[in-house]
Amino acid sequence: MSVINSIFKEIKTIFRTAAYFATVFLLMMVMKKLYLRDYNIEFTGISQALIGALVLSKVVLLMGLISFGSWLRNQPSIVDICLRTLLYTLGVWMVIILEKLFERRHDAGGITDSISFLFSHRDIYHVWATTIGSGLSIFIYNAFSVVQKLLGKHGLSKLFFNTSIDQLEHAAQPAH
Repeated sequence: MSVINSIFKEIKTIFRTAAYFATVFLLMMVMKKLYLRDYNIEFTGISQALIGALVLSKVVLLMGLISFGSWLRNQPSIVDICLRTLLYTLGVWMVIILEKLFERRHDAGGITDSISFLFSHRDIYHVWATTIGSGLSIFIYNAFSVVQKLLGKHGLSKLFFNTSIDQLEHAAQPAH
């Protein structure tokens, strides 16, 4: 029975993380759609946003299991947040670059020629926009992961869904 519980726990964790990234990516997609609407350009990317969210959530969860050593564990949390964000964002950037190189290989005449084509073509702006948006969402995810560790299991949900602002302000007041 514990194997089944472990599987359901893993699925629940992936679903929660994927839901976060799906929300961010869908918001990015809606913003892109609204910007392009001004130029009468139709854009749909729901499947890309959802698949990207699922892939990124699994990668982030797996990367979260990697320990960067005792040095990092002794640093302030922001160092871990920034290092993980930088590494994950670099990974996102490389995957997007590889995807664009593969997509444009025929336009440029091969994979090697597609590198200079990509960096001189307008697709590079899509690469940067997606990388920046993903990087910011990864930073927020990593920051909230640290807050979740501090607050304990279900602490973040209790904070946002069961605690009023009045209770927070009262708890923050020092006792006299």
